[in-house]
Order: sequence, then C-alpha cells, then structure tokens
Amino acid sequence: MKQQFLYFLKDIKRMLGKYKIRILHVWLSRSFVGIFLYRFERGCYLTFGRGYEYLRIIFIPIINLLQAYSNLDLHYKADIGGGLFVLHPSAGVVVSGMSIIGSNLTLTGGNVIGLKGKCKRGDFVIGNNCSLGANAVILGPVILSDNINVGALACVTKDCLIPGATLVGVPAR
Repeated sequence: MKQQFLYFLKDIKRMLGKYKIRILHVWLSRSFVGIFLYRFERGCYLTFGRGYEYLRIIFIPIINLLQAYSNLDLHYKADIGGGLFVLHPSAGVVVSGMSIIGSNLTLTGGNVIGLKGKCKRGDFVIGNNCSLGANAVILGPVILSDNINVGALACVTKDCLIPGATLVGVPAR
C-alpha cells in the first residue's frame, strides 16, 4: 500500500507539471479520480491478495460510479509504475490486468492496452517513459522497450525491442 501511495504522489506531480497551483483544478479532474481509484484498488490487492477479489464485491457500486465518471478502466491486477499521466480521459482508457508497465506512461485518450489471446504474467510488458497517441491500441502479448512512442490510431501487435522507437500505422511498424 505504501508503494502505491508513493506512485500516486509521482502521478500527481506529473499532473501538476511546473505549476503547483494547478492542484486546485487537478484534484477534481477525471484523471485524478481514475488514477486514485486504480492506486487504491492496487494497494488493497497487494495487501489482501486474492481475498480482495471477494472484498471488492462490497464496493462495486462505488467503483462503478468512479469508473463511469473518470472513463478509466485500469485493472487492479495491472502493474503500472509511478508517473501515470492521462491527458484526455473523456475518450476512455482500458488497461488489461495482465500488463506490466514501467514508470512515466503517458496516455492521450481513447487508448486500449489489452490482450488478443491467452497470455501469462510477464508476456505483456511495456517499458519506462512510453507514450501512446490518441486512440492508439496495444494488443498483447507484446514486449515494448523503453522510450517508445506509439502514434495516433496505431495498433501495436508485435514486439519492439528498439529503445526510443516510434511506432505508427496499422499494424504498427
């Protein structure tokens, strides 16, 4: 739970940018609510383990309301590093529970990080400092290196182990 709190502070720091006074606006934004919900659920999952899946049933009405407000469906089993930043959450974002994502992920909006078939833990990895353009899709199992930029409307279905690459097109190359 402590690690998720520290990640959440890093998330907030990225949302604020260089103007710390933006906290007055940020704490009511859709991104803040969605990321807070993810970090809270992830912390509970890491604390209670599989028991959280059953404990969660009690809170599903509240969770569904917060997800509907934020338009962010970040699965609590997804391992996302600190510095998560969602620019336009009104377009919706979905992240699969099987994904392992590094720090400083930037999602523009309308993004899907999901599976196209069976996958085991560790088969779906996205590196640090990656960015997804508007409506970009990553269908795993894939492994993406650090500093990858995925262009708008791109669909990534294959591994990219070249750090700093830019992937565009359908399928992305």
